[in-house]
Amino acid sequence: MKKYLLFSFVIAILILTACSSNQQSESGDSGEPLSEEMDRSAGETKESASDSSSSNETMKMPELQTDRKVIFNANLSLTVEDLSDATGRLKELLEANGGYIVESRTFSEEETNYGSMTVRVPQDNFYPFLDEAETIGKGTPEKSVTGTDVTEEFVDLEARLKAKEDVRDRLQSFLEKAEKTEDLLAISNDLSRVQEEIEQLKGRMNYLNNQSDYSTVTVSLEEKKIKVPTFGEGDKSTIAEAKQLFMKTANGILSFFSKTVVVLIGLSPVLVPLAALTLFFFIRNRRRKKSDPNIH
Repeated sequence: MKKYLLFSFVIAILILTACSSNQQSESGDSGEPLSEEMDRSAGETKESASDSSSSNETMKMPELQTDRKVIFNANLSLTVEDLSDATGRLKELLEANGGYIVESRTFSEEETNYGSMTVRVPQDNFYPFLDEAETIGKGTPEKSVTGTDVTEEFVDLEARLKAKEDVRDRLQSFLEKAEKTEDLLAISNDLSRVQEEIEQLKGRMNYLNNQSDYSTVTVSLEEKKIKVPTFGEGDKSTIAEAKQLFMKTANGILSFFSKTVVVLIGLSPVLVPLAALTLFFFIRNRRRKKSDPNIH
């Protein structure tokens, strides 16, 4: 009897264990898609949150200034065969690069013609213009390029301009609310002063913009005249040399007589008495010889 009870108890335990395992498996099968769906929804939520946060960061992120403001200046010296032809080629090259002439002049000294041209060229065409301009001259050109970075100054001017405009706006609001005459006058004076400072800042910023957008190039041109002798020019040179020698000789003779006269006049206080004494003794000796023939 006890054996049957023990056997029944073991079978009951096995049945309970099997039922418990089946329930766990069923709950595991039904929970797996729920877990995946929860993970998927959580991932989508994270992605959407990440997208929204990145979009907010993009909206709040200030725009970075990638372009720097640099003022370029260049000096170029060229030796050319024909000054007028070189000037014309420079003008054509300048027009092709979108530039313009600031100053141009030509002049001559002895046997050399000179020219000078100051031009403004867009900064993007600065180096191409220099490279093409060098081909106009002969030999090795002289070139110097300088650049001045004014980015920091320009950023500072922008900040100062923004601050001045805020002050102007506040003064204008005060001016609208002021009722006393002395307040109106004081605010008007301050507003005029601030407005003048704003105009000065804008003027400086416009100047820096213009100088950085267009580079300045000064081109110096030199044309050396080559004198080629023509037929018969040697004979003319010989005649000219003969005339020059004659004039030198005549001038030498005149100079000699002139100096002689100067010496005689200068020594006249001594020479005149000596000449008078010499003449006196000469005349007396002549008279003695005539009166006495025996005197030799």
